[in-house]
Amino acid sequence: MPSTAELTMMPLSASQIEDLKLASSKMSGANRRSFQAAITLKYCQGNARQAERVLGWNRDTVELGLHEQHTGITCLGAQAVCCGNGRWEEKHPVVAEALWALAESHCQQQPTDGGGSLAPAPRAGFLRGSLTVAQYDGRGSQPQRLPPAPGSQSQAPKKLPETDAIFANLAEKDGKPLTGVTGAEEGSILRLSMDCKATVKSGDDSRGGQTRGNTQAADHDMGCQEKYVPLGILEEDRGQLHLTFGHSFKTSDFIVDSLQDWWQALPAEQQAEISHLQLKVDNGPESSGVRTQFLKRMVAFADDTGKTIQLLYYPPYHSKYNPIERCWGILEQHWNGTLLVDTETMLEWAKSMTWKGIRPIVKLSRKVYEKGISLSKKAMQEIEARLERNPLLPKWDILIRPV
Repeated sequence: MPSTAELTMMPLSASQIEDLKLASSKMSGANRRSFQAAITLKYCQGNARQAERVLGWNRDTVELGLHEQHTGITCLGAQAVCCGNGRWEEKHPVVAEALWALAESHCQQQPTDGGGSLAPAPRAGFLRGSLTVAQYDGRGSQPQRLPPAPGSQSQAPKKLPETDAIFANLAEKDGKPLTGVTGAEEGSILRLSMDCKATVKSGDDSRGGQTRGNTQAADHDMGCQEKYVPLGILEEDRGQLHLTFGHSFKTSDFIVDSLQDWWQALPAEQQAEISHLQLKVDNGPESSGVRTQFLKRMVAFADDTGKTIQLLYYPPYHSKYNPIERCWGILEQHWNGTLLVDTETMLEWAKSMTWKGIRPIVKLSRKVYEKGISLSKKAMQEIEARLERNPLLPKWDILIRPV
């Protein structure tokens, strides 16, 4: 006995059914779904299951076509987006703008542009990477934005109220002589950029099991042989990069010890020409403007060298603007795909990279450092008395004069 759906279906002859199948097969993508949806509404009472049974069309495709007709939003698959002669951003400008607006809501603000623009991003690459986008076809009021991924932030990362002031201060004082410092006018300012990179592993799985060439890597982590913390000191004006690979923890003592080693390696003539050191530092937990052990060591460093030290910090979420960060990107590209099977291999690869045509000076440190060292409030009072903090940016601009 025929079903209720079959009784309500408008009669189609076998010839008509074949003609509809043939017409549908000549179409593709959104055009095919639109055609199938229209036929389903006309002959099958909008029943996708019946269209599948009678016309042999995929039920999911028909349901998607019906949904597109109902909402006025056409879904573009990856093939429709990427194939063809023209750029899809040009063929679908409204879709591109909708996706770009979505990307901007997740981007980090470019602080050097007065707070109004966003950091550059691979616009076309981001858009082409979307598998499904919503297209505005003129029947609605506005293109729909794709919802944010579960657990993701719908807004840009936090921006401190002082962010713009911090970058303005950096721009104002970068490479400028200090006022009230004896010999600052005659001597030279040495600009340094300093920061640590993420821990580097050595062993058969040191690069996540992915290598280039014929080297076979382990397909999962069996336990790396050793771990190292890279610290970089970049002499901005000379372009000379100094790398120290520490075999212990990333601590304030490790950072300042590496800075002292760098200073001691400088020729005496160059040390004598320097009036003061200007350090651009990331606001990480080991070297921030409130880290007691770091500040204690920096005061001692100023006294040992006899040079005035100026610490200029970058705000949270903006450490990528620190010049040393670009060096880490070059290093990662340089040894990407290389199996760092042991310490010697890691060091040799680091030595063979170049920054502005200059090879870095690479050193290995096996000194063991203790974590969690901090000063008491009483001891910190003595150190704080030596710190000349910027009254407007006390945690982001600190001057230390030697005694």
